[in-house]
Amino acid sequence: MGILKNLFSKKQEAQTPPPQEEPKRPKGIIKTQRHKLDNVEAHMKEIMELVVKNEDYKLSEKAIIEDGRENEKIYQYELSEKAKLLFGGGVEPIQVFVGDVHIGDIKKGSTARVKKLIESGTIKDVETEVSGGKYKILKSYKRMGYSEEYTLDKLEDDFSITIEITYREEIKEDV
Repeated sequence: MGILKNLFSKKQEAQTPPPQEEPKRPKGIIKTQRHKLDNVEAHMKEIMELVVKNEDYKLSEKAIIEDGRENEKIYQYELSEKAKLLFGGGVEPIQVFVGDVHIGDIKKGSTARVKKLIESGTIKDVETEVSGGKYKILKSYKRMGYSEEYTLDKLEDDFSITIEITYREEIKEDV
């Protein structure tokens, strides 16, 4: 019986694999960069086919107050799509596409930073949003001794689109 006992105990040892260390991943943090696109006006026809009417633009004063959105620009149109960045190299601009539609370019002053992100391969996501055009804003004013007063203004900026690039930046550890 002693022989069988040793036989079984060796089998159990062989079945238990030694603990393995998980591969060390470089530490990193998620960051974002926002860029207002250039050359949007050249692509307005295509852009207007992509944007949708913002339902929040229809909100009443009371609804805006209840949502806590005083002093916030609520644009008439919205564009909440994923974008792609296309860089051909050389001195050409970095183009921004939603699907196969060219919606604008990265401004010249920002191309070096964005090019570096593209080449690093750390970009996780590129989101788009309308950041211009017709909008309304409910301004709140507090006067001493009086209740809060509101003014609803309907205004307009130059139509623009802003992208937000989300990327991972490694944290370098001192050894």
